[in-house]
Amino acid sequence: MTAGGAPQVGGSALPGGVMMRTRGRVGVAVRSEADGAIVTTAFAPRTPTGRWAGWPLLRGAVAMRTALTTGREAMEAGERLRWGDGTDARDGRGAAATAAVVVGALVGGLAQVLGFRVAPVVIAKEAGLTGAWFIVAEAALRLGLLLGALMLVAALPPFRRLLRYHGAEHKAIAAFEAGAALTAPSAACFTRFHPRCGTSYLVVSAFVSIAVYGAVLAITGAFSYTALIATRLVGGPVVTALTFEIQRQAARRRGPWALVTRPGLAAQRLTTREPGHGELDVAIAALRAALGPDPARAPCRVGTGA
Repeated sequence: MTAGGAPQVGGSALPGGVMMRTRGRVGVAVRSEADGAIVTTAFAPRTPTGRWAGWPLLRGAVAMRTALTTGREAMEAGERLRWGDGTDARDGRGAAATAAVVVGALVGGLAQVLGFRVAPVVIAKEAGLTGAWFIVAEAALRLGLLLGALMLVAALPPFRRLLRYHGAEHKAIAAFEAGAALTAPSAACFTRFHPRCGTSYLVVSAFVSIAVYGAVLAITGAFSYTALIATRLVGGPVVTALTFEIQRQAARRRGPWALVTRPGLAAQRLTTREPGHGELDVAIAALRAALGPDPARAPCRVGTGA
């Protein structure tokens, strides 16, 4: 729960900035490539309004779909803000960046299916494993591939500032949830690790998949490549829904539930870096935009480059 009954906030890092999201509003803040000023905008997310969207298990799938569509819109808005009005027509950099986001999403989706769903099945089966050993090995391979990919990304220089923005996003949310002042010096005092991070979600999902796919194998006994891969593709939404519920409870409770968050928090050492005040200023600006009263307001400048 957030301080004083305040709305729960989520977010993500963007190229050159941060996206923050409340239930009814998304705020985007980036550094302008022209002069380094922090430029912000906000929009209303497209979320289902039916009562069913809040039902347990279904709300996990709804949250994932909303996160994907909101993330795409935020990236497009962030690129327009980074390069300024008219940049697309002037030199194509904004259009190229947007195209890169779309292509990256498609390639990332394909790599996720092949690398994290199909590959572990093939490796574990070709190793001659069966039964419980197969299920555990498959999950371990999936988690190992995930951590390896995160380590590779963390080591690449172009991603270092993105990881600092990720850390700034977490610190800004932590300051808000604690009821602290929404300033860079205040946010700097908080941790860069957060239990609701997508990194934590991916780690928890690897453990949930052991239970889900283990149960399916025990019930059906199907062990052909076709059955195993189809199960992973069809069972993905089930793992997503269960992981969402588990992570939701773990983020709200203490005691034994804290054990659930620890592996994900440890993995965030790979996906976040300690931000400077420049990144924190951007994260705070995005948070203020997300908390503002008017989703339709025009972009505004709130500072100069750091």
